[in-house]
Amino acid sequence: MSDLFWSLSLIYFLHLTATVVWIGGLTISALLLLPTAQRTLEPSVYAVFLDRFRRRFNPIAWLCLITLLGTGLFQMSVSPQYEGFLVIHNPWSVAIFIKHLFFGLMTAASAWLTWGIFPHLNRLAWLRAQGQTAEESLGLYRSELFWIRVNWVLSLFVLLLTAIARVAAGG
Repeated sequence: MSDLFWSLSLIYFLHLTATVVWIGGLTISALLLLPTAQRTLEPSVYAVFLDRFRRRFNPIAWLCLITLLGTGLFQMSVSPQYEGFLVIHNPWSVAIFIKHLFFGLMTAASAWLTWGIFPHLNRLAWLRAQGQTAEESLGLYRSELFWIRVNWVLSLFVLLLTAIARVAAGG
């Protein structure tokens, strides 16, 4: 078997692994973990839980996004359906183009969570640890869960568009 066969196999494996880890993490977070923790933990314990969860999950999520970007671009470039940058002449290229738009929205939502909402939540957790109350924390926690769910729904559209592109390419 050729080097290209093994290279493509490795690229597909990395792409699928990153997809499973990232979307699986979003699914568990959005539908099970965060809603359950929010309903069962005291606010101060929930704040500590979220901080520790984010510190572990965020680097993994960003590594998955970077892996998806690199491996996805490589897969696209070797596809016989690919006709060039922004050349959209067949059902495969339409699906891939829309998929990339959704991927961009997912990346933007992740960036907003990481650099917009999380720093505020960390500051509020610090204030709470100092004995000060912060009423805005409940709204931020709801916003965080909302954006995680938005990201999860976008990920489902990315998977749907991947399936459409695969069928359009002939299997």
